Amino acid sequence: MIYIELLIKTIVFQANIGTFTSKLKLMKKSLLVSLTIFFILEFSMVSAQGRVDGFYKGKGNIELAIGGGAEFATHYFAGNNRIGLSRIILNTSLTIGTGLFDRLDLYLNIPYVSIGTVHSVQDGSIFLKYLVAKKKTSKGELSFSLAGGYSSNLAEYKTSGINAIGQLAKVIDVRPLVHYQTGAWFATLQFAYNYKFDPVPNATNGSIKVGKATAKYYFDFWYENQHSFGGFDYQGTPTPPSFRELGVSYHKIGGTFYVPIGNRFGIYTGAAFVLRGRNIGQGPIVNIGLVMKNL
Repeated sequence: MIYIELLIKTIVFQANIGTFTSKLKLMKKSLLVSLTIFFILEFSMVSAQGRVDGFYKGKGNIELAIGGGAEFATHYFAGNNRIGLSRIILNTSLTIGTGLFDRLDLYLNIPYVSIGTVHSVQDGSIFLKYLVAKKKTSKGELSFSLAGGYSSNLAEYKTSGINAIGQLAKVIDVRPLVHYQTGAWFATLQFAYNYKFDPVPNATNGSIKVGKATAKYYFDFWYENQHSFGGFDYQGTPTPPSFRELGVSYHKIGGTFYVPIGNRFGIYTGAAFVLRGRNIGQGPIVNIGLVMKNL
């Protein structure tokens, strides 16, 4: 990366070999930690927990991840009533993140979903995130960001029955983020309003995440809530005109673990579970993926 090469050249001219070696090691460790944090927060979108994260990649940096997972739903919340309805949902996704400027990141995500004999590319998304302000505190750093994006179906997939892939939702998403970091520990809070074009009900979405990232490993724990306004219920009265008009709400928890492999790769795994909800399946969710960086 160009800015890293310039920094190294500056250090060479300003310090002796011993000082240079020490600073180079520290720089590599800091860079590895920051990249580790970004990759996990970005690519764990497979299990939701917020569309974007509180970290920035830097101008010109590009990262890519390919991940996949499965949800083993053994129950379903028909409205708010928990019923016995089982299905297995498989998914894969491609995620790309790049720093357009030091304070502006771009995120792209394309998921593919398979349920039974039905499978299709699902709802792709594009997001921009801007660093509005940041302030150092006595023990760390506090930052405020504003993100916005748009997601839409990439194919006319199945929207009804037990093998429904989605709601063909077209969504405008606006969300502020508050991020705090002290040493290797961090916490991120975000809240969004999702304007969904008819007939899909609008919703709010919020999440909180805490975790720790070092040069050798990363982990986090998170909670996410979504609340839909109005809409119909599965098996409800009146009968919903279509599954697209179901109101989907949930309380979900999860966690992620990541380890780097050299300077260009890493692997992650995660798990999640829906505690309760409305018109949503309940069962363990697991995912795994490969991260490629410095592209």
